Amino acid sequence: MTDSIAISGDSIINRRLSSLNDPGLNDIAEIFRSADVGFTHFETLIHDYNDDGVYAAAEAGGTWMRSPSFVVEELQWLGIDVVSHASNHALDYGYGALRRTWDAFDSADFPIAGTGEDLSEAREPVFLDTNIGRVALVSMTTSFAPWSRAGAARYDHRGRPGLNPLGFHHAVDKPTLERIKSLAEQLGLWITELRDGEWALHPPGLHNTLTKFYESDHKKPQMIADERDREGNLRAIRSAARQADFVITHLHTHAWDPDGGLADPPAFVQQFARDCIDAGTDLFVGQGSHVLRPIEIYDGKPIFYDPGDLIMTNNTVDRLPMEFYERFPHTLDVDPHLASPSDGQAARPTAYKRAISPPDGYLGPPFGRRPVVPVCEFTDEGRVQTITLHPARLQDEPISHSGIPTKPSVAEAEAIIEYISTISEPFGTNVCFEDGTGVINA
Repeated sequence: MTDSIAISGDSIINRRLSSLNDPGLNDIAEIFRSADVGFTHFETLIHDYNDDGVYAAAEAGGTWMRSPSFVVEELQWLGIDVVSHASNHALDYGYGALRRTWDAFDSADFPIAGTGEDLSEAREPVFLDTNIGRVALVSMTTSFAPWSRAGAARYDHRGRPGLNPLGFHHAVDKPTLERIKSLAEQLGLWITELRDGEWALHPPGLHNTLTKFYESDHKKPQMIADERDREGNLRAIRSAARQADFVITHLHTHAWDPDGGLADPPAFVQQFARDCIDAGTDLFVGQGSHVLRPIEIYDGKPIFYDPGDLIMTNNTVDRLPMEFYERFPHTLDVDPHLASPSDGQAARPTAYKRAISPPDGYLGPPFGRRPVVPVCEFTDEGRVQTITLHPARLQDEPISHSGIPTKPSVAEAEAIIEYISTISEPFGTNVCFEDGTGVINA
């Protein structure tokens, strides 16, 4: 007998799914319902715009997110049992919206991980009791505004609500570091040495809004995980493994390998995923890039660097703050003060003339709206036995179905699986196309 877990990447959901007469969507839902456990990442917030303590943050992750409380029921209808929440959108509407989100999930007895009243709560695992045993989830993100990270409590000071961070810094060779220091001087930025070989770069007066650079012998710049965040999250995973039969670790990240493009996870994420498995993780789910990324099997455990976005209805939010329209006023046909959300969303694709980095541009790699829904089957010993990759595509029209998953054609499904097979081959993963799905036999 095997245990099965169905997973996905982003779910940005702000309207009813269950009312749609869509056979393809129902097929996707049945994948989650048929599994023992269904998991997705909830990258939005539940609130009404005028709730107490709900204010649009000055900086958000692109679209300022909002969902009505009934989306919790919609996730349950879809077959989802547990969600992660740590991302660059978790504080789009401040602490008020964050607490409203927790209340909505708590009322439904629905576990949500990755945000909390302080760092300890944001980092701790949540648990789900199922017919296959006790499942734990730890959620974190590398992509966030510095003020949105949860703060640790002290004996004489309470902590701060926010998300569970996995920060990272940059290691560069001496000539590169000298160029950074020189450029900071020319631009009037503060750059200060913290200790030998460790430098902090930040705007004048903002001592805690910083990027750290380390002098390194490596010829190419490297990203390195913040050691305190790294060890804190590994401790949370070890704790989860002692209390649960099965551990899922989630990482939301927009970072990519500078030697590649958006589809290439950076080296520090690859190493961290393996470290998580060494610490007790049974299933690692990375996501946030909005494109398909490789799959790796490490020590009998699956690593998904990004299975793609499951639901993306962010183009039909009800309202957006002024900062959204002021960001790209040159793309609007009307005054930013008079523009509607649909005006702003329609203008976004032309906001950038070109991208230098990432080299393939935002959403540049193929199959950006062509996710897969992996179903992992595990043996009694906790090792993955088979992974079935169910291809999907996000609809573009009609607007009531926009961003909602359905089944692709057979030809499109085969192309999606062929692409995953190609990008996963360097990780030693063999993907076969069988009966409209991808199959990995571990």
